[in-house]
Amino acid sequence: MVFLNLFPNASVFASLLLFSSSINGQSLNKPVLFKDGLSPHVDNVFFQHLSPTHSTWDKWGWGWIPQACQAITQSKGLSPYDIEVYDVHYDDCDSAFIICRHNRAQMSVIQMIDAFGRMPIHDRQWTQHILALPASSCSAGTGGAVTTFYGPCYIPSVFVHEFTHTLDAFANDKTGADNNIHVYSTTSPYRQAIAKDSCVPDSYANTSPQEDYAQVSVLALYEKVNPGGLDPIGPWRCLVNSKNNLDSIIGSELTPGGTCNRRWADSLIVCMGPAAGCISKRSDLSRVAGKTRGPKPKPANKKGDKLVSDITPKLADAVSAKVHSWGNLVSNQTASVEATRRINAWNSAVGKQTVPVPKI
Repeated sequence: MVFLNLFPNASVFASLLLFSSSINGQSLNKPVLFKDGLSPHVDNVFFQHLSPTHSTWDKWGWGWIPQACQAITQSKGLSPYDIEVYDVHYDDCDSAFIICRHNRAQMSVIQMIDAFGRMPIHDRQWTQHILALPASSCSAGTGGAVTTFYGPCYIPSVFVHEFTHTLDAFANDKTGADNNIHVYSTTSPYRQAIAKDSCVPDSYANTSPQEDYAQVSVLALYEKVNPGGLDPIGPWRCLVNSKNNLDSIIGSELTPGGTCNRRWADSLIVCMGPAAGCISKRSDLSRVAGKTRGPKPKPANKKGDKLVSDITPKLADAVSAKVHSWGNLVSNQTASVEATRRINAWNSAVGKQTVPVPKI
């Protein structure tokens, strides 16, 4: 789920090298720690011990959308006119996060806000946008610092895994500063750590160093938030070298607490399409039944802002992100109900919109 060519000035040679099948597609051929995947072993603990971040949210007026959300939605054969856009204000960051949701997505806006807010802020701040689209089962893909969730993905371990792909591509680059692409998990230090281990987390981790890195990050975060650390989970030390190596690179990003200290510029805010009536100067009326175009929102994060990076993730990478179908996931409807009540109370306290509480 990692797509490179993330830096505009990266060399074509480096892009091809790091995307070659010898790196990205190589099976690790290791015994697995969990044959049933990670979710049954970690997600109940995540729901219990990954604390929600206090937040409030505002819904955009219809008709406007971040370009990344528009492009991904259209690439999947869906209509941008069906996308809802929200500013989410978390207490641990002064500027809002903009999230997008298809109006038929199985993941509710509350579930998106809750799961996203449970991620440590120094991890969350590396994500530009998240998008939820409809599907019968959970799958997800990450590229260009945008993560798209398909179907019922209110699963903390899926969020952790996907966001680690962005950390892998952008955060704490220890491989040099020569303006080439550096996805850390493909470099020799991490590959050597894998070689020293006698197992990988699960079968998905076995598919490539990138997927191993993302699955190991799930265990690394589990260790940080579970009161008993990793020992209760099973004989995890068969992957201690990769876990410790990962911790040395993104351990601080996976540690809860603190406030944001960097952001991406938001994707360009664009008109949903001609029917929204905001493209042609001759037409100022929307042509979608029951829809009234709202005022054009202002970006929450733009170049020149104090914490905003000068680098812009590539839109093409967000659109072309590889999508992985997840199986054997542990959901928590009680957590969803509790999140709805909690976030409703936070929004209500400042006179903002609330949503119906789902029934279990």
